[in-house]
Amino acid sequence: MNIKQVGYFVAVFETKSFTAAAHQRNVTVQAISKSISELEQFFNVQFFERGSSGVRPTQAGRSFYAKARPAVEAYREVENFDPSGCDLTVSSASGPQTIPELSIGLCAPAFDNEDKLYKGLSALIMRGVRVRVKFCTVHPGVAQQELEQGGLDALLTVGTYDNTNDDCEQLGTLPTGIFVAADHPLGKRPFVTVADLSSYPVGQSTAFDSFNNSIFWQYKSRDVLGETRVIDSPAQVGAFLAVERGYFLNAILPVPGQVASGFEIVPIVGEGALTVPVCLVSLKDEKSQAYHVVENYLIRMVGCTNGSAAR
Repeated sequence: MNIKQVGYFVAVFETKSFTAAAHQRNVTVQAISKSISELEQFFNVQFFERGSSGVRPTQAGRSFYAKARPAVEAYREVENFDPSGCDLTVSSASGPQTIPELSIGLCAPAFDNEDKLYKGLSALIMRGVRVRVKFCTVHPGVAQQELEQGGLDALLTVGTYDNTNDDCEQLGTLPTGIFVAADHPLGKRPFVTVADLSSYPVGQSTAFDSFNNSIFWQYKSRDVLGETRVIDSPAQVGAFLAVERGYFLNAILPVPGQVASGFEIVPIVGEGALTVPVCLVSLKDEKSQAYHVVENYLIRMVGCTNGSAAR
């Protein structure tokens, strides 16, 4: 006897049909029939009376169902056991339990309402794995120093982060797009293609973060961009977008508030469109149990939402 046979028995009992049970379990009727026969032989008893209108459980079948149903449910709970959901709370010296804490710095393109995002992420992680995570924005130029000095337990980066002292776990990817004025000819489109990029000037700006410039160079190296304009100061950005009808390349974050009023981010799709990795960065060999739990949770969370984020 095995749990698969018991599960097939429960399906037959509840659907009152071998055919319906087969559809429910996505197997053949023969597989259902064979499993029930093997169970009946194992216990040397008949569980169902077969008839032209379906099957009807015997008294032995009804008694076995009372045991089988909770067994199947319990097995599913064991099968779906999630080690990242373990309770990591520990007793403090004074007695009450404390929840482990982590600090994670976000290295990503700038956006509004970041406090709302951080609170939402923290609450989501707390519900999922009972670890309190404090998020903050960190500039890429000082991120490694904060990590090595213990000011941060990890970095969450949009783009790769190469350092021989670090481990970089890729959680997923984000799509890329163009940042344009709302009245730009491409601003009202649902998406653009790589072929559309050569028709307008593209900005390369030190006013934007390093990840945006990294995206720029990835597209630039493929010779798909048109005229390049170097923007030296934030004051030049508005004129470049509004007057010269230029655009900047950007990673698309699935969060509200990334786009300021009067501007749009339009996804780049189709052949040649690039994606940007989302990485969790930490120092080698210096990870707590709480960190591993949060890392596993984020891998699953980003994996589940990655498709919808791209859309």
